[in-house]
Amino acid sequence: MLYATPRLPRALLHILTVTNRTFVRDPNAGGQSRPVDTPVVSFWGVVLPLSNKDWKMLPEGSYTQNTQKLYTDDPVEIQPGQIIRDTYDGQVYTVKQKLEHNTIHPMLRFLVEGVTKR
Repeated sequence: MLYATPRLPRALLHILTVTNRTFVRDPNAGGQSRPVDTPVVSFWGVVLPLSNKDWKMLPEGSYTQNTQKLYTDDPVEIQPGQIIRDTYDGQVYTVKQKLEHNTIHPMLRFLVEGVTKR
């Protein structure tokens, strides 16, 4: 018998893309390194700001004003250091770490940082 599991509200979610960032030497720029982003997978998710409770309770380290939380129900593999690109508004985030969650809820949570507008 299958039971219904809680899900994130569909109205909040939009498409996010995971990319791997590598650096290559650009001979046209005097040998300087430049980033090359390679898309890996797209998924439905939402990025929300940290709450006041998060600022007090999370023991994972230091946070900046640009630190936010990414939520998704999709079973996607995301590793620290990967880049998340929001196809809705062009925001770019760097994944800092995965946050643990209980085993009942399928939601995945990640701390992301380095918000830049493209």
